[in-house]
Amino acid sequence: MDFLNTAFTFPTVVYSTLLLIVLLFWLISLAGFADPDMLDGDADIEVEGGADGGSLWQMGFGGVPLTVSISLIVALSWVVSFYAQKLFAYLLGDGVMFYLTGGAFMLGSLFVALPLAAAAVRPLRGVFDSQQTSSKDALVGLECVIATGKVTATFGQARVSHEGSEQLVEVRCDEENTFTQGDKALLIEHNTTTHSYTIVTNPW
Repeated sequence: MDFLNTAFTFPTVVYSTLLLIVLLFWLISLAGFADPDMLDGDADIEVEGGADGGSLWQMGFGGVPLTVSISLIVALSWVVSFYAQKLFAYLLGDGVMFYLTGGAFMLGSLFVALPLAAAAVRPLRGVFDSQQTSSKDALVGLECVIATGKVTATFGQARVSHEGSEQLVEVRCDEENTFTQGDKALLIEHNTTTHSYTIVTNPW
């Protein structure tokens, strides 16, 4: 009960909520309904454009999917916040001070977790570099089923079965109105910049 009381009271409850969202995402991803690389396309564009989105890469989080980096940050922030609240709860005070001090605990936990998460990412880079290249290329040439109402040069998703599991992938097509939901297509190329596949009508 002491564990639950700490985990689900302010300020740790904020990170507990985020951690539950992260766990839900990975469960959905394991079921094949979400792609761990789903955030990387937009992030790459922001980095190339010099926007604030590149800050995570500058802090040492490059080389792994953005979802992995965020998951590590949330998980470690939760751990730091949990133990900080457990050990220093007497500092929280009452009333307005409770929320002000709790907010400081939250920010402090995040700042402590960031370098720890960056350190945890480093040994994972080589694994993800090799796995992502092989897994993405392995889907090229496979048949997929369109999951969205349309596929354009900037929008579209499809489901593809590979090694006994179904994955939801981003797909693109230069010609609009070629595909609708339920149509079958062929993955012919993987674009590493947009993390999407070019599709064409299945010739057979």
